[in-house]
Amino acid sequence: MNNPDLILFSKQPVAGQVKSRLHGVYGPQRAAEIVAFCIQRTVELAVASWPGEVHLYGWPDAGHELYVRLAAAFPIHLGRQSGGDLGEKMARALQQGVARAGAAAVMGCDVPHCPGAALRQAHDALASGKNVIGPTQDGGYYFIGLQRVSVGLFTDIPWGGPAVLERTLARAAEQAMEFVRLPQLRDLDRPEDLRAVAASYPPLAQFLQAEPSR
Repeated sequence: MNNPDLILFSKQPVAGQVKSRLHGVYGPQRAAEIVAFCIQRTVELAVASWPGEVHLYGWPDAGHELYVRLAAAFPIHLGRQSGGDLGEKMARALQQGVARAGAAAVMGCDVPHCPGAALRQAHDALASGKNVIGPTQDGGYYFIGLQRVSVGLFTDIPWGGPAVLERTLARAAEQAMEFVRLPQLRDLDRPEDLRAVAASYPPLAQFLQAEPSR
């Protein structure tokens, strides 16, 4: 059995450059703090729940002080996302992970509330030779794990739109690829996402306190 790699994808939490849909309520600086919180919590989750190696791939590089601090505090490996669109970045990262470990997964840092049991389920499925995908409520996915990388899964996909998962699964079906599905989660893109998730994930409540009166 393989012991698959988990590759976490994140963008440097720089004010004004992340989570533009949160700016209207929280402002650019607070939005960047929310992103930093999500990155740290996702690293903590991965280290606690994933039996294999954990990598944190940053964009545009892994030199941000948060990444450096996390690498000093946790047993993770830092890396840089490749160029291109999101599909090209994920395909390249997965190719690297498969080459290292025989199977690999990419996970975004927008779901720090992901249950640890879901990650352990994903690892076990990958280790036993299966592919894995974790859907999001907005029609995308927060996790994809593969035994081999088919670039066709990542090309001509309308990234950020509501048809990402549907299009990806259709491409997979054309290649007779099947996926184990993880629980559907709500990623943290908009103020209403934060409010909804905070109801069952209390650590997010600290950010709701910063919302202006309605």
